[in-house]
Amino acid sequence: MKYDVFISFKNSDKDGLPTPDSMHARAVYEALMATGLRVFFSEESLAEAGQGNFSRSIETALDSARILVLVASCREHIESRWVEAEWDSFLEDLRSGNKQGELFILSCGNLSPADLPLFLRRQQMFPAEGLDKLVKFVGNAMPRRSSLGDFIRGSLHCFHPEKDEDKVYLLTVHPGSNADTYHVTAYWGARTAKRLNSQMKVRDVSAVRAQLEVEKEKKEKLRCGYVEKPFARILTPEARSLMSASLGLHEAPGKAGPARAAGSKPGRSGKSQQAAEETAGTGAKGKVEPRVSGAATRGKTVTADPAPVEPPPGTRATAKSPAVEARRKQGSGMSAARAAIRSE
Repeated sequence: MKYDVFISFKNSDKDGLPTPDSMHARAVYEALMATGLRVFFSEESLAEAGQGNFSRSIETALDSARILVLVASCREHIESRWVEAEWDSFLEDLRSGNKQGELFILSCGNLSPADLPLFLRRQQMFPAEGLDKLVKFVGNAMPRRSSLGDFIRGSLHCFHPEKDEDKVYLLTVHPGSNADTYHVTAYWGARTAKRLNSQMKVRDVSAVRAQLEVEKEKKEKLRCGYVEKPFARILTPEARSLMSASLGLHEAPGKAGPARAAGSKPGRSGKSQQAAEETAGTGAKGKVEPRVSGAATRGKTVTADPAPVEPPPGTRATAKSPAVEARRKQGSGMSAARAAIRSE
C-alpha cells in the first residue's frame, strides 16, 4: 500500500516502556487521518498489513511517502538506530532528486533547532501544542489531487415531464496520447442512471480545438432543449463514481467527495468547497487546464465498466474502532517484535 505521510518516532525506551514520543505520534496519526491522508504509523499500519517482515514493510511505506513527520522529545531518540535510518534515508531521497516532499518535526520535549543533528536544522519544527499548525503544513505540502470537476467542460440537463424526458449530457476534456493533446468525451443517459453511455468525440487534438468541440456540442444540445446545470446536481453517486474511474480518478460509489472547479485553489473546505462543486462544469470558458493524470477512454460508443475503486482516504478504522481493537488482539505476537525493532 502507498502512503502520503510516514510518522517516524522511537516507540519505547531502554526499559521497554512507551516514550512520550509514541503518545504524541499517535496524536499526529489521528489528526492526519482525519484529513483523509494515508498515514503510516507503525503501531497501526503494521498490524493492518499483517506482514511478518516488519523491516520490508517500513521500507516500502517510507519509499512511497511524500511527507515524513519526525516526532521526538530529545536528540537521543532522534539518533536511535531505526529513527535515524528513516529520516536520513528520506532526506537523502530529497537531496538526490529521487522524490519530492517535505520533512517536518514535532518536538514533544524541550528540543530547539540547535539540539537537532546538523542535517535536520533546516527543517520546519513545531512544538507539541502546534499540532493543528503542523497538520495544515502537511496538507499544503501535498500535491493537489485531480477531481472530476477538473475534467468536465459541459454539464447539461433536459427535463420535459410532458415528454417523459429527464436526461443528462456531459462533456469532458482530458489528456491525450501525446504531449499537449486532449480527448473530448461525451457522456449521456437518464438522470437517474447509475451508469452513463460514453463516446469519444475527438482525440489527440490541441487545447483550442478541444474547446471548440465542446462549444459546438453544447450549442447543439442547448438548441435541443437542454439547459446548463452543475454536474453535482444531476449525476447519481454511482454514475459519478464510474465517470471518475474512467478518467483514472478514484471516488468510491456513493461516497464521492466534493469536486473542485478547474482553477480553484486547493485546501478549501465546507461550504466554499461545496460551492465550487456546484458551479463546476456549467460552461466554464477559456483554455483547457494543464495536463493532469487520467486514463484515456476509447473511441467508440461504450458503456463505462466499473473499475477497482480505492476506499476514500481516511475511512479506515481508527485506533479506537472495534476493528482495530480486534486486529490488535490478533497481532499481539507482532506487537512485541515491533516494539523490539523500534526500541533499538
